[in-house]
Amino acid sequence: MNTFIYRSSFPIKKEVLFQFHKDPIGFETLVAGANGIEIVKAPKSIHVGEEVVLKISILPFWKLTWIAKHIAYSKNNFFQDNQEKGPFRKFLHTHRFLDGFEGSNSSILSDEIQIDYYLWPISRFFLFPILYFMFRKRHALTAKHFRVKAKLILCRYS
Repeated sequence: MNTFIYRSSFPIKKEVLFQFHKDPIGFETLVAGANGIEIVKAPKSIHVGEEVVLKISILPFWKLTWIAKHIAYSKNNFFQDNQEKGPFRKFLHTHRFLDGFEGSNSSILSDEIQIDYYLWPISRFFLFPILYFMFRKRHALTAKHFRVKAKLILCRYS
């Protein structure tokens, strides 16, 4: 099993950052920023049992269905979704919200993915850059929504 972590600090309270991800505007903002993704079924919430269905363009003529289900939730701390169907053997995504270093008016968003892909020794060389650029954009879109800047703390793939 391999783990990808992308962590940024934001000059806003973690409860506000969590609420953005909990509200439909968070999902809409982050998915709208991704190319080649069609929303088949948007989640109504981030609570356990909620399902997301996406169509992802792999090539111009090939679309793949990705189904993820929310499997864990702790208000203002984290929520977790697990791939039920999609391109990976395993894709478990934990969205973690932590207190920031600068006191109560800052927070840390940590996207942590446990991932396993077919042809792993080869695929890890192209998968890391894809994940890096995807989460860099997602954190930038989150910061833009609040009119603040996100500061990268950590990006690691192990």
